[in-house]
Amino acid sequence: MKFLAAILLFTSAVAAATKDEDAWISYKAKFGKRYSAMEEGTRKQNFLTKLRVIEKNNLENKKWQMGQTKFTDLTNTEKNLYRGAKMAKRVPVRTINPEETTSYSNLERALPASIDYRSNKCLQPVKDQGPCSSCWSFAAITPLEFNQCKKTGVAVSLSEQMSVDCDNYNYACTGGDFTLAWQYMEERGGAMKTSVYPYVSGTTKTNGTCKFSSSGVGAQVSFYDWTIPYPNATVSMTYLQNSGPLPTAMKVLDSFFHYTSGVYSDPACILADEYDINHAVVIIGYGTTVATSTVPATPYWIVRNSWGTGWGYNGYFYIQRGVNMCNIESWTAYVKNL
Repeated sequence: MKFLAAILLFTSAVAAATKDEDAWISYKAKFGKRYSAMEEGTRKQNFLTKLRVIEKNNLENKKWQMGQTKFTDLTNTEKNLYRGAKMAKRVPVRTINPEETTSYSNLERALPASIDYRSNKCLQPVKDQGPCSSCWSFAAITPLEFNQCKKTGVAVSLSEQMSVDCDNYNYACTGGDFTLAWQYMEERGGAMKTSVYPYVSGTTKTNGTCKFSSSGVGAQVSFYDWTIPYPNATVSMTYLQNSGPLPTAMKVLDSFFHYTSGVYSDPACILADEYDINHAVVIIGYGTTVATSTVPATPYWIVRNSWGTGWGYNGYFYIQRGVNMCNIESWTAYVKNL
């Protein structure tokens, strides 16, 4: 009997090892991963450790699912390159109007049940910042592209690389603040077009020599500010309807790197310190899920990331709305074009 049990245990172990090996081979093929013999073992162990976390979450969590992503075999140091929000103190540019701050409770009744700019012709395709902490630049550019298109009727792609190379208020591939990027653009004369100043920091991992030219400018900044008061989901929804996509900052936990579907939430992301943030993204919509027998209806934001279309919902994610999940409702801002 003991011998039979040992045989069964050995067989089970072999089957598990084979399954893990197959998963590793499939993962490398899917994401184009190639490693030297020296690096292979470490990468595989990173992958298998995270695979167990993914499996556990998907077994227990009915709200959102994790899956294998391009981050699954990376180290924490490598993943940090994809986070880069370093926000300065939040000080309104304009004086708060008391009448405006008291009117938002009434505005909620006039808001549509949902907004989704993903199919709007003025929203450019999702981009990929690569291993450069330049999310702040991508968050600054998205609303400028959208608003310039709304103004002219012509879609335009603007340059994130210009800010990475030229903006002396921020820190290129080591992080920055999207409102300071707007300040720089306002003072410099605008944001250049991608066709003139393409993005290369995803491969070089650093900023280069500034090549600003006023002849290549595709949009200019006339005004920007935070949404106020904050954090307030209704306020952000109202600005989203009236001013277009809203850049914001949030705290990215390790679980977020492996998000694939559902409405993201994590108890560890209910944060007491509003400055506990590390990544810049752009809110482009909102809605509410339909209740099921296991999960109640959940209000959510639709958010655009800058990690390419192979992550999340083709580069987007849903996150719980109305609870300031991961501080995402504390940092919404808007910009107006000249």
